[in-house]
Parts: sequence; structure tokens; C-alpha cells
Amino acid sequence: MSGRLQVAGISAPGFLGLNSQESEVNLESGYATQATNCIIDKFGRLGSRKGWQVVTTNSSTLAANELTTIFQFKDTTGTTTYLSAGDGKLFTGLDVLVEKKLRNTADSADITLVSDTDNWQVASLNFGLGAGAETQAFFAQRGTPLTVWNQPASDYIFQRVGDVGLVPTGLTTTSFDPNIVLSSFGRLWCADLTQDRHTIYYSRLLHGTDFAGAGAGILDIASVVGNSDEIVALSNHNGFLVIFCKNNILIYANAQDPANITLSDTITGVGCVARDSVQKTGTDLIYLSKSGVRSFARTVQEKSMPMRELSLNIRDDITESLNNEIVANIKSAYFERDAFYLLSFPATDLVYCFDTRSSLPNGASRVTTWTDMNFKSYLSAGDRELYLATFGGIARYRGYSDNTASYRMVYFTTSTDSGAASTLKFLKKASVTIIGNETQDFVIKYGFDYSTRFIPRTTSGNQTTIPSNFNVSEYDIGEYSGGLVISEVRVHLGGSGRVIKFGVESEVNGAPVSIQKAEVFFKIGKLL
Repeated sequence: MSGRLQVAGISAPGFLGLNSQESEVNLESGYATQATNCIIDKFGRLGSRKGWQVVTTNSSTLAANELTTIFQFKDTTGTTTYLSAGDGKLFTGLDVLVEKKLRNTADSADITLVSDTDNWQVASLNFGLGAGAETQAFFAQRGTPLTVWNQPASDYIFQRVGDVGLVPTGLTTTSFDPNIVLSSFGRLWCADLTQDRHTIYYSRLLHGTDFAGAGAGILDIASVVGNSDEIVALSNHNGFLVIFCKNNILIYANAQDPANITLSDTITGVGCVARDSVQKTGTDLIYLSKSGVRSFARTVQEKSMPMRELSLNIRDDITESLNNEIVANIKSAYFERDAFYLLSFPATDLVYCFDTRSSLPNGASRVTTWTDMNFKSYLSAGDRELYLATFGGIARYRGYSDNTASYRMVYFTTSTDSGAASTLKFLKKASVTIIGNETQDFVIKYGFDYSTRFIPRTTSGNQTTIPSNFNVSEYDIGEYSGGLVISEVRVHLGGSGRVIKFGVESEVNGAPVSIQKAEVFFKIGKLL
């Protein structure tokens, strides 16, 4: 066919993240309609996520089950201990898991640990001041007495709070079973008991095992939200105590002095649906509401709390995942080193990765999805590592294989008519500039006119390495380890249609992949 060869190009494919809410043909070319096992890195590129590696060597300790909780505990001497739970047991250790039994008051015998759900929330609090101070960790889940990682003598042990301290008046050791625990303002705050979903119990100052002494007390929110709403999560933000209910958010001031605590603000009609979706980012709180992922930050000058909907561009996808999930299984993490917030939905094997470096003009975050990364617990640790709870014990987010197995990275563009909706486009070839292993295979897929059937073209490692005199600094390839090159993947295409859509797929196995630029060359046909 005669005629000038035209090109539809994207200089930074997918850098705006997923968008499944708007009509594809109206979307900017920087959006993606699929971005699986991808991240958006600090240079704005779409690249492969990292994989995971199990670091625990004695996985037989867990039998056929998996860890469901990981917590990094640091005592007053600065010594770090990793605490974890799973298979109805409690453990210490990272490389080697050591089971720790629940002990009685005198540390003379074991007590049966009631842990049917293995859905703990953990917080740590200093006990006392000065030379005699120590640090304790508190484990909370509904149906299990509040449990403390305590140091009655030279060694730490797990004990029930009611056996070594005082539970709130009117409750017993076994009935004080909060599902929520927060360490903040020098106290322990507990809520969501089996028999009481509207009351917050707070401990004495620097005394997390005393809920009945002077300075301890309760905060009943039923008078504010009524008995129809329930507490889902607790957090703190800019000196405020934040209480997330299912349909409301309450913000209390003066939490440092609970005797004078006051209701500062109420956000009605918006709440939190999953306890473990709440994460602090330093300047924001991110959480999952029934309509999507949100954040709010207090504007000091205006004394207001505006909220952003981070999942605005994938709202229907998020709500569908939520509708198919048991909310107690939803987990999250904020990983400061790579500046992302993860939200996992095990039932659909989806993890949504929200880039937190900057927001889009509509206030949404740039989002990608991960598969095969649905772990029961995530830990963003002080050593700037992201740890994962898995069947083998504890794993680390690192490398580019999933515990030696490969995983598939998938990217699809939006549909485009190249400004000529009424003309046929005859595809000739495609060119994709990537960073990766020069022998790596890629599959280029393309389709026409909104069809879900795509034509594949496999490169079989035939890409051309860009010469060394090319300006590689603009791609920041130096951030990756050796053995990677900037390559141009070229494939011949065929067929015609008015609207074009194409994608790139690759197996990630030991080396990262990053897409720099994508171009599709075509010729214009007759008007339709």
C-alpha cells in the first residue's frame, strides 16, 4: 500500500498507571488498561516489580500452614526481635522460627493459646521510665485475651494481660479480647471486643497492662455515632486520635490527656471497612472505605481534613474486589523506601500497588496490580526491608524471581484512533525500547476496534542492542545491576482497524524489565 508511514508513539508507557473508569479512546496515552506485576519507579517508568525470597530455613515448624502476622520488636537496649504468628502458634526469629508458648502468671506452666483466626494486630509500648524501663508488645485479635510479650525476669515470654496486670472494670482476663490495639500518646488503646463494638479502652500512662488503675479509662462513642456503627480501626495523625468506624470517622483532640479529650471533627458517610488497610505514611493516613482507597491530611492553617480518593481511576475494580473478599483477610503495607502502598485481596489474587510519590491532577494515585503476592501479612521494617508472611515462614521482597520461580509482567495501552476515528489503519511494525536482558523474550500483542482477541508476536530474543554511544543516561540504567542493556524490540505486524490497542508481555526471571518507549507504525487507508 502506498502512502506515508505514520506512528502512534508513547514515550513513557503506563506512567499514569491504570485507568479502568473512563472510555479507553478518550484516555491519555500515558494510562494503562493492564499493568500486571508492574511498578512505576522513581523515574516515571513502568517496570517489573521485585520478587520474593524465603529467608526462614525451618519451614517445617509451620506444618502445612502459613504465617499470618509479622512484627518487628525493639526493646529499650535497641535489640531487635521479630515476632510472628501462624498455625495457631506464636514465634520469634527471622531466619529460624522458634515457637513460644503462652505462659501463666508465675511463668511456671503453659496456657492453651486460643487462636482460631490467626488474625493478630500488634503494637509495642514502653513500660515505665528510667533505668527500670522496658518495652512490651501487645497482640490483639477477637476471641483471644489480649496478650503481651512481657519480661518478668531475664527473658521475654508471652502472657495474658489479665494474668500480669489489670483488665478494665467489669471484664475478665478472657472477656477482654480486643480486635484492635494502638500504641499512641504513651498509652495502649484497645477496641472492638466481642461483646462491645463501641467502646475504646485506654491504659495508664506508660503502663500497657493496667486498664483499671488511676489514669486508665474508657471512651464510649455510641453517643456520637449511635449503636448502628462499629469501630473498625484506630490510628493517630498530627496529635489527634482517629477512630475509624464503618460509616463515620471521629477525630479527637487532647488524646495526650484522656480526662480532657474532646471531639474535634466528625466525617460522616465515609468510614473504613478493613482494620489492616490503615497505614501511616508520615504525612497521611491511607485506608480502605466501602467506595475505594482514601487518604486524608490535616491542613493546619484551615483546621480541616480534606480527603483524596486514591483509587478514583480504578474505583469499580476495587469495589468488586471488596465485594468478593472477607474483610478480615484484606492486608496492606506502606513501604517508604519504594514509596508505595500495597492493598491485597486474597480471594481474587490481586494486590493493588499505589504510588505515593505524587498524585494525578484528579487526586488519584498511579496504580498497578500484582499477582502471586497475596501474603497474610506485610512488614515494612526499620532496616528498610519489606518482609512477607508466607507458607515457608518469612520472606523478603527482593530480587526478580518469586522464590526461584518466574512471573509474568503484562502491560496494555489504551485504545487509540490516532485522531482519525473514521479511517482504517494498516499496521506494519512495532518498536519497543526496554531495559532488560538482551536474550530475554517478549510477546507483543495487538488488536483492533475494542476486540478482546489479540494477535501475538514473539520476539524470541531478536532485539537490537542500542549502541554504547547512545545517550543511556536519560534511562538511568545505572540504578540496575550489571548484565542489563537498553534494547529495541522490533516485530512485524499485520491487519487493519480503526482503533488500535497493543501490549507487551515478558517472563521476569532473575533480571528486571523496564519499558521506556513504545511505537506502532501504520498506514492510513480509506474513509469508512
